[in-house]
Amino acid sequence: MSIRLSAAAILICGFAALSLAQAPPEPPKPGPEHKKLEYFVGTWKSEGEIKANPYMPAGKSVITQTCTLGPGGFFVEWRGEGEKYPTTRGIMAYDSQAKLYTEFYASSAGLVGGGTATVDGDTWTWTLEDKWLGEAVKGRTTVTAKSASQYTFKYEMLDPNGSYVTLVEGTATRVAP
Repeated sequence: MSIRLSAAAILICGFAALSLAQAPPEPPKPGPEHKKLEYFVGTWKSEGEIKANPYMPAGKSVITQTCTLGPGGFFVEWRGEGEKYPTTRGIMAYDSQAKLYTEFYASSAGLVGGGTATVDGDTWTWTLEDKWLGEAVKGRTTVTAKSASQYTFKYEMLDPNGSYVTLVEGTATRVAP
């Protein structure tokens, strides 16, 4: 009887081990919302016109922004640099729970911020909350894709009267994949 019980116990343990040893579930795959972020992958040269404002003098702005697709394809990492622009790093992603695009960034000049975006056709509208030298500011960036390799942009800041004032606007052109 003990041989039969031992054999039965070994078989039960073997079947249990086989059921636990099945292949792990497939890792999640990026959805169509994540794929939209791939538009920004590459190196972009942005040329803009800075309007007179309390944070920087008016003039021309030239920024190089390099965007790479993060591991798994769920987010884009970016780095921006320019003559009148502090080195800035950020991450853009799609938040599947909130059903919004989200971004976080920080710069070498102490600017830290983030926000969310909606997409309507070829236009991305980012609502941002920045902290600049300890002062909270609200901004809005509008990006409109004109082609696979060019978009226009406009950054506006909310003034004390509750109106958005344009600080910079221009065009970005992809210069490398």
